Amino acid sequence: MVMHKTVKDERSRQAQRYRARPHHEQQVYFSVGDYMLRSQADRKLHANNLRVIWVGPYRIVGSADYYFTVEHLVTGHKMDLHPSCLKLYADSSFQITEELLDQIASRGTLLAVEIKWWGLETIEDSWEPLKTMKEDIPRLLLEYAQDAEDGIILTTVTQGTDTK
Repeated sequence: MVMHKTVKDERSRQAQRYRARPHHEQQVYFSVGDYMLRSQADRKLHANNLRVIWVGPYRIVGSADYYFTVEHLVTGHKMDLHPSCLKLYADSSFQITEELLDQIASRGTLLAVEIKWWGLETIEDSWEPLKTMKEDIPRLLLEYAQDAEDGIILTTVTQGTDTK
């Protein structure tokens, strides 16, 4: 019984010391109208699941005690995010133009093809940008697109492909 009392007392002292020390909470300097980027875990880099990519931009449209409501500038999709998931892109005086919205809307589209490298094992296959493969191996890529029987792939590959 005495041993349990000493353990309980020690645990109580530890809890008191923990509450007394600073916890390095960061002050948030965001406000409604600011433009933000949000963090997103990069699924392709599953080996390093702490690595994030920054996507957006979003505009802060609301705030609560522990989160902000943000709206994507192109899609209008709204979501609630903790401040630790946000990074300042520009303050509320930033001017959004149609040209900027068009650039944002088209920038996320990156087509890639999985390449099986001759002489290497399957584990070394890699995803390469379609644009690069159209420049490097146009005929092989066209043959693949025709065999795939997928109209979208064939249309994408044949647009601007020179089959010399």
